[in-house]
Amino acid sequence: MEKPRNNPILRNSLLIASLLGLILTSIFLSRRSVNQIQQASVSIYKDRLVPTAIIAKLTSQVYSKRLLLESYMLGKTKPEPNAVTYALDRSNRQIDSLMTEFVATNLTHKEAEQFDLLKQRLEVYNQLEGDLTRNLTDSPQAQQILFVGRGNTAFSQVIQTLTDLSALQVKVGQELLNQSNGQSNYIYVLTALQIGLVLLISLALFWKL
Repeated sequence: MEKPRNNPILRNSLLIASLLGLILTSIFLSRRSVNQIQQASVSIYKDRLVPTAIIAKLTSQVYSKRLLLESYMLGKTKPEPNAVTYALDRSNRQIDSLMTEFVATNLTHKEAEQFDLLKQRLEVYNQLEGDLTRNLTDSPQAQQILFVGRGNTAFSQVIQTLTDLSALQVKVGQELLNQSNGQSNYIYVLTALQIGLVLLISLALFWKL
């Protein structure tokens, strides 16, 4: 008794259905990769570029305070003590506001540790600044020694911490950029696979016509 032959129509239908399933799967993977790239792009802006701008503003405020205090302590033409105190208080309020904005962003573990160190060093520097401005007209020579000695050390530590924090922002941003490039290459591979599967289906249909 002759064995029944496999139905070629059924076999071709299963082949085409399998190829279509692979195409749909690759499309789904491509859409997921695009979504990941979009999330990485948003993260680069919100959690890397914005904090970097905040760090630049913080650095500018700290330098402004230092120059203002330096002009009073070491300059020949001294501004009014009340004006110095008011300007420093205003800068401190702006720094507090910038620090609040920065901590609201998405920080990595290392960035959070560096930010805590920045807060500690800023607190030390602000306390020293308060000691210098509490009695601006008393013991000018002793205040100059304090400003040049401990003041320089505390200021340098704050600036170094801001520099390190900025470098961390760049490093994490580069990692996100590399991740986006990897996802883009993955999409190119999936697109090439989709094109190949479409060509296979077309050839299979054409061959059976």
